[in-house]
This record gives sequence, structure tokens and C-alpha cells, in this order.
Amino acid sequence: MTGRLDPFEVRVLEEPMLEFGNGGRHQEQRAGIIAHGPADIGVEGRCETIRVGLAGDGRVLGELRGYLENAASGVPAKETDLTQLFPEFPGCTAGAGFRAPLALPPAATVALGRTELERITDAATDSEKVTAAVELCAAAVQEAAAGTPVDVVVLARPPGVPDAGTGTGSVGENFHDLLKAAVICSPAPTPIQVIRPATWRGSAGVEDPATTAWNLFSALFYKAGGKPWRLESPRAEPTRCFVGVSFTAQADGRLFASVAQVFNELGDGVIVRGALAERSADDRQVHLAGEDARGLLDDALRRYREVHGNLPATVTVHKTSRFNAAERDGFLAAADAVPLRCELVWLTSSDSAMVIRGGKRYPPLRGTLVTLGEMEHLLYTHG
Repeated sequence: MTGRLDPFEVRVLEEPMLEFGNGGRHQEQRAGIIAHGPADIGVEGRCETIRVGLAGDGRVLGELRGYLENAASGVPAKETDLTQLFPEFPGCTAGAGFRAPLALPPAATVALGRTELERITDAATDSEKVTAAVELCAAAVQEAAAGTPVDVVVLARPPGVPDAGTGTGSVGENFHDLLKAAVICSPAPTPIQVIRPATWRGSAGVEDPATTAWNLFSALFYKAGGKPWRLESPRAEPTRCFVGVSFTAQADGRLFASVAQVFNELGDGVIVRGALAERSADDRQVHLAGEDARGLLDDALRRYREVHGNLPATVTVHKTSRFNAAERDGFLAAADAVPLRCELVWLTSSDSAMVIRGGKRYPPLRGTLVTLGEMEHLLYTHG
């Protein structure tokens, strides 16, 4: 986006093209996968097989294994006239979908028994339930990954684990985030995919079976190191690096582990762990100290150079909490030391403004951009 936009200008951004296998191009991910296969076809060392370990509630692991095996052979689309919005899932085999068959080695299955799961249900408080669940599941994930080589471990979420925000003092009680932090900090971190029985059973409130399979297998393929698609990028344009900073609450709810996910324009990425952060008393948002912000971006750029062999012309740092002055100075100092151009973007999931299309209150088109001010914009990423 170049040039200055007038306040409250509304326009629809042109849908970007995506690149898939064999030079194929399409605007929609699923249609591109069906027509051309994933973007890494023909690339040396590509993900030829998705090796999946299983862990979690032993009473449902057999059911989960059966679901994955059946879905990998294909899932029909639901009955609807909106066939482009709800396509069938073609499966995940050597010749269809992501062109990488699923492998479920028995040695990489770790079942939690009733006695172990009672540690969760018998805990006195929600915080203690989450802590017990994280400890049990992190150990099960590590055991599953140690049994035989796997690319990702699918965890059947145990029963009795409180959802985030439902207990006393909800900060620090997000089971999903705490489990990811525990696994990342383990000696041999392995990508995980947490799934509830309601998801594969197609319970009320869950998306249709084909859409569920698309979402799940896209995640498994990507976490296994596959490249399903990439944004079409003119090779003559200056290179750009994207650094997404996220925070995961520690058990005490006061300190937060920081993680940077570093990507280039093609979607190739690495993860960099940073320092602990704290929730500010001023704005109640999570922030890094200035030196820690600089150190995190220093490490991110160093890892980028190691993986890609060079440095980008521009780095875009984005996170879901406001940049305070210390963070801003730290990130900019790291960029100035290279030197390279640095953009800081605060992404929020909602805003007080809302757009309605037409007289019948239609939702806005995907890609609708509303300029609320020189430094504030509203972008609809869903239609």
C-alpha cells in the first residue's frame, strides 16, 4: 500500500495469486491444491510422508486413528449449491491432495489411562487442572516422539480440562498455549496438533466434515515441513521478512514467554524463543523490555540469515498487543544495526468500527480495507 489514503476511504484489495505445484497458480487454496498439488512438488527434500504420532486419552485414540485413516482417503462435500465454498476433501495420498500419504507408526502412540487422567479431574481448582493436564500431555507428546521418528503429534485433548477464561483468574489457564510452550521448551520440541473428539465426530457447532478435514490436514502437512502454497511474489521486488511475536502465559499468570515466528515471502519460516514478558499496569497488555525486544529481533534476523543465506531489505514485526516506547525503540535499534527498513504493525482481532455492504446488510467482501486514520486501518480477511 503506497501513498496517503483519505480517512474513512473504503476499497476492496485485489485478491493475491498463490503459487502451487508444477507452476500452477490460483486465488483459492483448496482449489489450487486440487488442481496443481502443493507448492513443494519437485523440491528436493520435500515432505513425502506425514508421519503422525498419537497421544492423549486412551479411550478415544483408536477412534482418532480410524478417523485420520478414513479422512486421508477423502471426504465428500456437504450438499450445497455453494460448491466453491465447500469443496470435497480429495484425501491425502501420494496422488491426491497434498501428495503425501499419512503414516501412523504404532510405536508413536501413547495412551493416557484412567488413573493418569484422574489427576486432572480430581484437581481442586481450574488452575491445578490445567497444570496437571499440561504436565501429563507434554510428557505423552515427548514419549510419542521418542518412540519412532514423527513429524507431528496429534493430541486428543483430555476431558475435564477447563477452557481458557472459564476459571478463576483465567490468565495462565489456557491449556493449548501452555502445552505449546512446554513442548517448545522441551529438549526435543515436536510440532503438535490438539484436537477434541467433538471435532472428528462432527458434533453440533463443528464445521462440515470436508472443511474439518481440509483444515486439519493442511495443518498436519505444514507442521510436517510441507509447503502447501506460497504467495506469488515478483522476484524483482525487495525481499521482506515477517516476524510475528506472540506471548504465552506461564503457570503463575504474571510472566509470559515470548516467541517469534519468522517467515519470508514464500512462507518458509523458523521459530525463535525470546525472553519473558510482563503485563503492564498502564495498559494491561503484555510487553517486552526494550533490550529483550532488541535481542528477540537480533536473534530472528540471525536465524533468517542462517536459513536463507541473506538478509531481507525490510522486516515487518507484528503482534497482537500495542507497541510501547521501550519495545519500539528495541525493535528499531535491532533493525538500524543491520541496517534495514523496519515496520511495526499492531494487529487486533476486532474494532469498534463495522462495515455493512448494501441495503440488505450483507457482510463486506473479503479484502475490504477501511481507512480509519493515517495510522489505523480495518481489514476484513473473511467475507
